[in-house]
Amino acid sequence: MSTEPIASKREQGKLERKERLYEAALTLFRLQGYEATTVDQITRQAGLAKGTFFNYFPTKDAVLRYMGTREVGRLGAATLGLTGTNSSIGKLKRLMNALAASLERDRELVSLIFRKGVTVADLMAGDAGGFSLQPTVALLIRQAQRQREINPDLDSDTLAAALDALYLQQLIRWCESGNQYPLADRFTGIVDLLLTGITVQ
Repeated sequence: MSTEPIASKREQGKLERKERLYEAALTLFRLQGYEATTVDQITRQAGLAKGTFFNYFPTKDAVLRYMGTREVGRLGAATLGLTGTNSSIGKLKRLMNALAASLERDRELVSLIFRKGVTVADLMAGDAGGFSLQPTVALLIRQAQRQREINPDLDSDTLAAALDALYLQQLIRWCESGNQYPLADRFTGIVDLLLTGITVQ
């Protein structure tokens, strides 16, 4: 008798509980602020026992970090699965636009992640609180090289790291700026800046 369906159900249950905690935390952070929100309030909002929180998040800060990982993962998977478009650079720009729209909805929380939860070591390691795009960008760049949109002789990982660094720089500037400006324009501008000059003629 196989235990695979039981294990699969257990994993699904864990994922659902983590999502409930995350959504509850996000709701409370938006309503009353990060500092005013307690773990007890989060678990009550999620309809779970208080101890459950620590099975999924070691600290309240970890919820903020998960926000980046979750959004980048969700949007990256959606972008890679896109059909009906031949251009990988076009897909990359769509990813940047979708991410900008998501971040703009929660600017205050995203800014808090970079003020509170992201260290210089995280940035140097390419993690940046879960906001790094490098693995997804590297895949899209390799696709673009196969399609001859980008010079295939260039190293895709180096290009992805450069684009990721420029994107994170713009994200941090946006978080620190007192001015409201469209993040999508900055993000897609990075794609043009880095990739247009290396397009195959």
